[in-house]
Order: sequence, then structure tokens, then C-alpha cells
Amino acid sequence: MKLNVSIFSLLVFLFGPCVNCDIDYHTEYYSSSIVGLVKLLDIENQFVLRMKEYAEALEEKLATLKIYLKTLERKRPQSEKEQKQYLANPLHEFSLIRRLRQDWPTLQKYTKQEVGAEQLQAMTELLVKAPNEDDMLEMLKGIDRIEYIYDLNPIDMSLGRLQDREFGQTLSIRDCLALAQHKYEKKDYGGAFAWYSIALKREREPKAFTYDKVLGTALNGVREQFAKMRFLKVMAKQEPLLSDKQVRDEVEKALNKSSPAFVDHFVNELLEQEDGGVLWHDKKLQEPYYLGCRGGYPKRTNLHCRYNTTTTPFLRLAPFKMEEVSLDPYIVLYHNVISDREIEDMKQHATNFANGLSISPDLNVTDKPQIVARMQWVRKMTPFTDRINLRITDITGFEVDEFKAVQIGNYGIGGHFMPHFDYTTPDRLRIEDIYGLGDRTATIVFYASEVQGGATVFPNIQVTVQPQKGSALHWYNLFDDDSPNPLSLHTACPVISGSRWTLTKFIHSDSQLFRKPCLARNA
Repeated sequence: MKLNVSIFSLLVFLFGPCVNCDIDYHTEYYSSSIVGLVKLLDIENQFVLRMKEYAEALEEKLATLKIYLKTLERKRPQSEKEQKQYLANPLHEFSLIRRLRQDWPTLQKYTKQEVGAEQLQAMTELLVKAPNEDDMLEMLKGIDRIEYIYDLNPIDMSLGRLQDREFGQTLSIRDCLALAQHKYEKKDYGGAFAWYSIALKREREPKAFTYDKVLGTALNGVREQFAKMRFLKVMAKQEPLLSDKQVRDEVEKALNKSSPAFVDHFVNELLEQEDGGVLWHDKKLQEPYYLGCRGGYPKRTNLHCRYNTTTTPFLRLAPFKMEEVSLDPYIVLYHNVISDREIEDMKQHATNFANGLSISPDLNVTDKPQIVARMQWVRKMTPFTDRINLRITDITGFEVDEFKAVQIGNYGIGGHFMPHFDYTTPDRLRIEDIYGLGDRTATIVFYASEVQGGATVFPNIQVTVQPQKGSALHWYNLFDDDSPNPLSLHTACPVISGSRWTLTKFIHSDSQLFRKPCLARNA
């Protein structure tokens, strides 16, 4: 039975229902993919170009005014006697009257003429395409996610050090303040304190006066906010029974009673400490999968690597390199199964991205999903998709003709997938959404880029698989009797750097009747 699924059904099919969800599937969030951020970089480049043209137009007008004023330079009579002698000349009288009647009004009109109207209009149109508030929030969440999931030191991050890599790019004072404010709004007072501290200790830009004149004073009120974060952090820890509002109210009262001199002295003492008084996120693991993202799971030694020559007859001629990752659930990593040329071909198929959303099975169905990537289902069959589907059959041994569509994904910085199951669950994917296909018996993900971070983690079995360009990860979601295997819970760790490209295929159970018979599970 062939299934004609609408675009909306495919979105529900992939991401699950979104009750009371105000996220627009069609609004592009630049932060959710490197593809989107490339577009944003182009917009900024155009804006800078137009701003330069506007500045040049202003400079040209200023130069014209200076040249005209230079033509009027002459020795001016100072005393009343000299003025009378000067005006005794009829030619001087005539020129004075004519200039004030004709030239100066014209000059005033020239000064009022709008300069760079074309450039101003172009900049206005470009700003319409600028990230909105939600987009900015998603990027802040991404950077914040990288920090706490990978347990990064904010001081190192501000200096361009992420894990063991140096990026040669430091964060500006305004960058640090934006992160501090975000952490304050999410009630992470220790994290906010850290980033405020970094901003206060950061050396000002060489032309800070110009920055402040154009953008506003960067550090206005920051010292007071820094002190406030310290009080909030301490009081929240000392008074755990107080609500967040009560804690904030008490801190506000304390600060209002404190003199400016006391607050200033208190801030100076904190900043003189060796680490600037930095208190970032708690060291405890908030989620079990964090340890997997950090590479903290024990290594497995009882598995094997070999050439697969048996799944299909074709593999006798061209076997695949296969690495066993787990036996329950069955997880294998295939190496060098998609070429660089095929990856570029894959990217050419990604012409109609939509927002990729993720919701954890632990969350309530009414919770707002997170925007995690840009995704597209490629349903049109091409030589590329035919070739990939044939390869999936060679890798898995499964039938894929029932649903040939493949999913292409591109992740931005901090892009991730929360822990989830690929099989049907009431809160994410319902069996009626995939009527005629059956449940997702297995999944295969092709890794199409090299990235820092972005590992696939199975927290219930403590397995981490690092993405390797050209490889494909294949695992089973169901037992042999088609019942769900909860050990298949998995997540995609946040991307630290790089553009994470993936191609995903879900293998459905109904069309595997003769390939994978439904067998009773051993007790």
C-alpha cells in the first residue's frame, strides 16, 4: 500500500504533535542551521557595504561644504572703522546682499538635503530580514547549551577556547553581557554572575568611546547587576524554601538599603579575587546523557569490527566495513558508505528546509518544542535517492520501497536533539500518523560532515557514537516481536563547531514481513 502523506503529516510524523504550539513551521530561524547562518552572514555583508556607501555619501557632502566655505575665506574687517571702509566699496555691498539673498538660503537647502537615501532604504529592507527576538533567543540557548552540557568554563569560552580547540575569536563585552542577561532571565544566577564578571574584567575596545556613542554605554548599571547576581546566588542557596520571586524581592530590598559606596567596594573585592569570583553552572550532571556527550562513558571491549559480506549478494563484491557498537539494542556503525560527491549531491536536494523541532518524552505534550535544526523530507525520487535507498537495503537488509523518502538535516551551533524514541509514543509519534507503514523498527543515520560535538548518545546503555564523515549508524528500535525497546532511547549532543549534516531513514515494520518476521521474544 502506497501512502501519500501531506507536508503537515510528515512534520507530525517526524516531530510529533505540537499542542498549543506557537512556533511557525515556515519562519526560518537562522540560528537553527549553518545554512541559515550563511544567509545571515551575507545579509550582514550587504548591510556593511550599504553603511559604507552611506558614510561615503556623508563624507562627500561634508567635503563639498568645506570646499565652498574655503572659497569664502578672506581677511575679515574687525573694527567698526574697518567694516565701514570695507562696505564703502560698492562691489562689496552688492556681493554681500546677493550672497545673503541667494547663496546662503540655497546652501541651507543643500545642508537639509537627504544624503544616501538609496543606501538608507536598502539598509531598512535588509533589517527586515534580520533575526527576530525568537531567533536571538534560540542562539543564546545554543551557546548556553554548549556551556552546561559540555561543562565548559565561561572564561575559556570568552577567550575563544572550546574544549581543546582555540578559535582565535574572543567575545566582546556586549557578547558577554547578552549571555549574562540570558542566564539571569532563566534564573541561572551563578552563570549570570560569571558572565557579568567576565564583562567587567574585559579590556575595553580600542575605540570604546565610539562604540558607546553609537551603540550606547556598554557597562551602564553592570556593576550593580553583578552585585545583585552574587546576592541572588547566595540567598537562593541559603533559603531553599523561598520562591524565586521572594528571593528577588529580598535581594532588591538589601541592595536598596546599601549605599553606592558599599556596593562599589563589594564589587571591587569580588573582581580582585583570582578567578573574578566566577561561579558558573553547578557541576552535577543534570541529565544522564550529559556524561555521554562529554565522552565519560566506559569504553566497550567485547565488540568486533569486520567486513559485512552477507546482508545482500552485492556485498560479496563490495563489502562494507562494519563496527559493532551494541548488541542490545543492536547498533552498528558502517564506515565509508557515502562519498564526498554524494554528500554534495545530497546538499543540492536540500532546497526546502523547515524548522526541525524536538520534544523529550519526559516533557508534557503541551510543552513548547525546541527548534533544533533545519530539516527536509526529500520525497521526489532522483538517481541520488534511488542510490541511497539501495545502499540502505545493502546495509540493513530491509525493504524500503514502501516509503522511499529520506530526511536531510543541518544543525546550527548548539543544535541538538533531546532524548527521544524513534518508535511510536503517545506524546511524540502516534501509530495513526504512520498508518499503513507500521512502527519504526529501525533507524539509519548517515553522517555527512566533520564536526566538534554532535555525538549520538544512547544514555540507557551508556553508548556514545562520534559522527564521522562518510559513516552511517544503524540501530533497532523494536524487539523481534515488534514491541518497543526502551534501551533505544537516544539523543544528538549539541554541535560545538562545524556544520552537522545528516541523512536519516526510518525503516517501518509492515513492509518487513518477510525480511524480519515477527518472532516471540525470549523471556
